[in-house]
Amino acid sequence: MKTFLVAAICLLSASAFAQTKDETKYRERAEDVRKEIWETAGPQFKVKAVPAELNNESAVVIARYFEIINSSKFRLKFSLFGFGGARRLSYRTTLHERVKIGDKAALEEFSSIEYKKKLDKSASYAFAKIINKMETYIGAKIVKPDGKEIIVNTDEEVLTKNKSKDKEGKLAISDLQVGDILDYFIRIEEMQETGAEAQGPYSFVMAGEYPFMHYQVRLQLDDKCNVKYITANGAPSFRESTTDDGDFVLELTQKNLPKYESSMWTSAWRQLPYLILTYTYTGKKGEVKKGFMSDDIVKNLKYNILPYVNGATVSMEPLNIVYNYFGGKKKVKEFPADTVMKVLYDAWKFSTFCSFPTDNIDVSNDVNYKTAPSIFSAVSMSFYLRSLEIDHDLVLACSRYSASMKNIMGLGDFDGLIRLNNGKQWMAFDDVVTQFNEIPSRFQGEDAITLHPEVSKRTVDYYESKTKIPVTKDVDNINIENINVTLGSPNMQQLKIDRSCILTGALRHGEQKRLMLMEDMEEKLADAVNEKKFTDRLEANRKAQKAVVEFAAAFDKERKEQKTYFKDEVKEQFEEEAKDLNIYEIKSMGLLRGENQFEYRSTFALDNFVKKAGNNFIIDAGRLIGKFNKVEEKDRKRTIDIYMTCARSFTYNITINIPEGYTAKGIEELNMSKSNETGSFVSTASSDGKVITISVKRSFTKNFETAANWNKLVELLDVVYDFNNKKVLLEKKK
Repeated sequence: MKTFLVAAICLLSASAFAQTKDETKYRERAEDVRKEIWETAGPQFKVKAVPAELNNESAVVIARYFEIINSSKFRLKFSLFGFGGARRLSYRTTLHERVKIGDKAALEEFSSIEYKKKLDKSASYAFAKIINKMETYIGAKIVKPDGKEIIVNTDEEVLTKNKSKDKEGKLAISDLQVGDILDYFIRIEEMQETGAEAQGPYSFVMAGEYPFMHYQVRLQLDDKCNVKYITANGAPSFRESTTDDGDFVLELTQKNLPKYESSMWTSAWRQLPYLILTYTYTGKKGEVKKGFMSDDIVKNLKYNILPYVNGATVSMEPLNIVYNYFGGKKKVKEFPADTVMKVLYDAWKFSTFCSFPTDNIDVSNDVNYKTAPSIFSAVSMSFYLRSLEIDHDLVLACSRYSASMKNIMGLGDFDGLIRLNNGKQWMAFDDVVTQFNEIPSRFQGEDAITLHPEVSKRTVDYYESKTKIPVTKDVDNINIENINVTLGSPNMQQLKIDRSCILTGALRHGEQKRLMLMEDMEEKLADAVNEKKFTDRLEANRKAQKAVVEFAAAFDKERKEQKTYFKDEVKEQFEEEAKDLNIYEIKSMGLLRGENQFEYRSTFALDNFVKKAGNNFIIDAGRLIGKFNKVEEKDRKRTIDIYMTCARSFTYNITINIPEGYTAKGIEELNMSKSNETGSFVSTASSDGKVITISVKRSFTKNFETAANWNKLVELLDVVYDFNNKKVLLEKKK
């Protein structure tokens, strides 16, 4: 299914006559748009065949055309206060695409178009009306292999949302089949008389999920716009020109663009060529600016934001929690700065993640994934630290999976961190399970900008410098699994498993957020900073007693759901539903400073790991470390570098209890070893006649490898896959 979240409006009144009139007007405009786009399309939209080398592709984009035209004009408007002026801005955006459907996966993706059809935010003031509306028009036709064209009837759309000023639609491309060509467009026409909003960012990537034969972008922007764009990773620049009226025109034409080389361990914004553009109507003569913008953004933060941050603009709750924890503002100075910083960080976490709205109660697993606005949080933390006279740096960095620092477009492209003690300790503003002195893996190894305040001065100034964020080692990010296996009785084709997992560093975050309950985390954080739990605070409010009952019910409901979360974890690891999940418990939350590991345990049964062969049984022993896929032949050659989550290591300690009356055969096949500069895989296995003991250790030594080392990583992945398919025979004694 191809989903396009686009918006449009139609002026509707309360009367049926007005509705009919507006619907007629919409249909007439829709027909005009269809004729305009299909009759003026370039020759690339007449192509009906793809090159032979692309015949086996899931889909081929024969042509894509993206266009934006914006303009402004001044209108006189009348109100009770007389005549006034209003600048009417119009935005017209068109996407036209022609796609050859190569298989069922692509057919499913392109079999429907979902879109927001109408939206009207116009408002009336006295006798004046301020226009703010959008309309979306779509069209689609199918080109059969014999050249026959079938126009899709857009009147057969289904309105999935049908309010007077807000409509969403879905159009099924019902006659589309593998081998057909789909030629479709989406046109958005917007008109505003409100303040001009920044448009974009628009990203144009010189590669896609499918190969492109022809790719074209054209933007015609009012000369009163300020336009900013960046070319990254070797992308070409726009061809810049102006119309006779002085409007800016930016054009880009590319041919034969490849599809993404690989989705495994990649960072598209660091590896694929792209352009990114924004523009804003300013009302005066504008300009087109290309290139590096980080300096301007940092300057804006440094001189226009940071000096004015004070207790009136940030929440004082974390600071007040610290004062209460240490017995008052003056008492804080009696404690080591290291101790104060750790309490402050937990106070920030408690304040940020442990308050819940009472009008829309949600304490589900979803809230575990809430993230903090890192720039605002880092700036606020800088204020707290200055108030406590603790030396620090405010650090600005970009994720390894987003645009690099030289390619950012705005302050929102940065993330904020705090560096303490000359880089010995860090604060990151990420999620509820991030610990003090933990740097999220997506920032590790990145170049960053540091802003250092003179905390002793009344007037705050930040001195700028550069740094590189540290990278953790494989021993810092550990996954240890202790797995005890018993064949079921009387059903020996079922494995009974008792499994304990210990996770540290970056490897713990996913399972912490999946398995832990917010109620437990909130209680833990409250205890850490000597504060009352949220429900206890509510109980002190006589007007909130209803909410207390509702929260108790919500927390109880979520506790019952925890079993499902553990079952999901087992299914993800072993690709099979867990049966008889009897024990599921968190043994160590790994939430606070000093708790370096997250540990959980579950007991369950798995089918389909044991096959019967006469009187004997064959166990898929290699699958007990989880399921691994083979590196396909098409992925064995690589020209782009490898971005892995982190350096990491995995250990599996497996014991398989041998049933009475059986002996184990084939254990020696489980002894395997492979190591190179990118990592290692070592497995050893033995048996004392009662128990099979298997130890598996695998590691990746770095979070980044060049493309030249891809073959070495593939060697390790091949060994893991081979081990994954190893089996043990339990032979019936004679």
